[in-house]
Parts: sequence; structure tokens; C-alpha cells
Amino acid sequence: YVENNLAKKTIELFNELKNPADVNKTLLNQMKLDDIQSNVPIYLSAIKAVSQIGDYSKAQSIAKQIPDSLLVENQIRGALIDLWGKVGSVVEAKLIFDKIRQPNIIEYTTMVNSYGLNGMGMQAIALFHQIPREFLHEATYVCALNACSHSGLVSEARLIFKNIEMKTMRIYSTMIDCLSRASAFEQAQELIDEYERNHSPESTMYS
Repeated sequence: YVENNLAKKTIELFNELKNPADVNKTLLNQMKLDDIQSNVPIYLSAIKAVSQIGDYSKAQSIAKQIPDSLLVENQIRGALIDLWGKVGSVVEAKLIFDKIRQPNIIEYTTMVNSYGLNGMGMQAIALFHQIPREFLHEATYVCALNACSHSGLVSEARLIFKNIEMKTMRIYSTMIDCLSRASAFEQAQELIDEYERNHSPESTMYS
């Protein structure tokens, strides 16, 4: 948008999307008028904006207006999986995911997170175990552990955590949160102590 001298319009349109005075005037409608419907970054920005709002009806609106030619783009598919997960429609997220012949790590991770956000911890873990090991990275582990945390799957979280070779601060923090939610405070403190033997204290681990 900046390159197209439309920075001001972007702000106005996104504000309109967040506080719609007219439900028919959406960001995507204006984008079509501007003849920029094939611009992937613009659609990604619009999808992200709706994801942050968390409005199911707007998610439906934006999804319907994305050209079929863009639905094969990895970034668009990943963003839509994330969108549907954040508005509580795991069914829609899975429909997109299941159409992907060979998911990449972003698509896998986003789908795991969508399950986790909606209290579907067992489904998140089942999918996590399908991910090729070479694909796994910090964000994937964090999403899987979060899914366990919000579904009370402490044993599953422990097993995942145990098998992580490179445990980062975020991974430790997520596992500590999982234990704390399950009232396993002594074990949570043990992990904090373990982390702090080799690292400086992190306030996030105590929150």
C-alpha cells in the first residue's frame, strides 16, 4: 500500500473493518475496486486484521472474496488456517489443511495451534506426531505444548518436552505454564531451577 501511495487509505479501511459503519463496505470490497485482488501481501494483511478482530462473519466475508488463483499460495493457506482457528471454526481450518498434499511446517504448526486454541488437545497432539521430525522447530513445540496445557494433557506434554533436544526459553516457559495449570507447582519450580542453572532468570516463567 505504501508503494501505491495508499497508506492513508489502508488506515481508513482497516479502521472501517474494525468499526464498520456499513457492513457492506469491507476492506476486500475496496480492494476489488482498486483492482489489486491478485496481490498476496494485501490479502495477507487483510486476513491478519480479521484474525485479530476474531469475528466469524468477517472471516466468512474475506474468505469468500479471495480469488481461487490465490488459494494455492502457501502463505494464503496458512493465514486462512490461522484465521479459522482464531474465530473458532476448526472445521473450516481442517478443510483447508486437508486439501494440502504435502503440508509445510508453517501449515502443520498453524493447524496444531488451531486445534489447541479450541480446546482440541488430543487432535493437536495426534497431528503433531504426524509431522516429520526434521520439520519440528520451536514454534511447533510451543503450539503443541500450549495445546496440552489448555486441555489438561500433562502426561502428553511431559513426553513431548522430554524428547525436545534444544529447549529454548519459550519451550521451558510453555511447559512450566502447563504444569502450573495442572497445579504441579513443585515440578514447575524444578524446571525453573533447571533453566536458571545455565541461564539468567526470566520473568515470564513466574507469571
